[in-house]
Amino acid sequence: YPRLARAAAQLRHAVWGPGELFYADLFASRESECRSVLGRPGMRDQHGGCVGAQLVEDDLFDFLLLSLPDNDAYSHKPGPYAQMASIARADNALERTMNAAGGIDAFLAEHAVVVVSDHSQTAVDERIFLADMLADWRVLAPAGRGPAEVALCPVGRFAGLYALDPDDVGIRARLARRLEGREGLDLVVRRDGDEAVVHSARGELRFAPGGDLDDGRGTAWSVEGEPAALELAIEAGRVRSPTYPDALRRLWAALECRHSGDVLISATPGYEFADWGGVAHLGGGSHGSLHRGDSLGVLIACGVEARPPKEVGSSIEDVTPLVREHFSLAS
Repeated sequence: YPRLARAAAQLRHAVWGPGELFYADLFASRESECRSVLGRPGMRDQHGGCVGAQLVEDDLFDFLLLSLPDNDAYSHKPGPYAQMASIARADNALERTMNAAGGIDAFLAEHAVVVVSDHSQTAVDERIFLADMLADWRVLAPAGRGPAEVALCPVGRFAGLYALDPDDVGIRARLARRLEGREGLDLVVRRDGDEAVVHSARGELRFAPGGDLDDGRGTAWSVEGEPAALELAIEAGRVRSPTYPDALRRLWAALECRHSGDVLISATPGYEFADWGGVAHLGGGSHGSLHRGDSLGVLIACGVEARPPKEVGSSIEDVTPLVREHFSLAS
């Protein structure tokens, strides 16, 4: 710990950040007795509770962001149905923080609280070896050597494919056609000009921003093809998918991201993409797909006036407006 502190002291460039920052045992803005064994999984939540209690006791914050990440690491191993133990430890960390103010009631008398998860997890029973599905293509090896047509990036229950020849305008469609209907691949998504194209066993769907369908969050869409591809419900000018929450906006944002793949793949529940070493969370849980099992999380708010739109449900992106309005900050 002292060596790490001395190494951090050698930083000479300015950074933007909070007034107080505690990051595992790697950085601490002031002396603390809290330890996390360099952020080892299973030790991080108790470290967060310890630091939170110190910040409460010394009245060191107007806004506190307290991360409790151990539940995710735990769920990856024994699976999402074993989370009671890890959630209990996160609850203990919150209790420790609040008890520093004299208990839950005393803490809530002085502070508003928002509790949010960034995702959920689903159980993993099967691995997908994406490179095997493209054995007749020249796939870039992990070492990055030799001529190749496509690079693969498997990440949990999501994968991105990157076309390496910018002059091959038809490669996205050929890749998508090659992969559609393969076992374990729920959705294969690509861009075609100004439209997004979704391939699934339930049919093909095209959509784009602008049109006469409202998603309930202020974005209008045009949709052509088979709504069942995303299990879309279209009624009275409103489009939504109970199976794939906020599907159109999320997919379009992913395709618009300049670092995103040319073809995006969302795995079927129960499946996970193995990494280049063949490793997956078999027998445990994972996340990353568009499916509700990975996407839906928890949002609990106490002491804030603003509320997310009920008709479409809450989203992680609603947290920032909740906080900003609570502090009377302009949007």
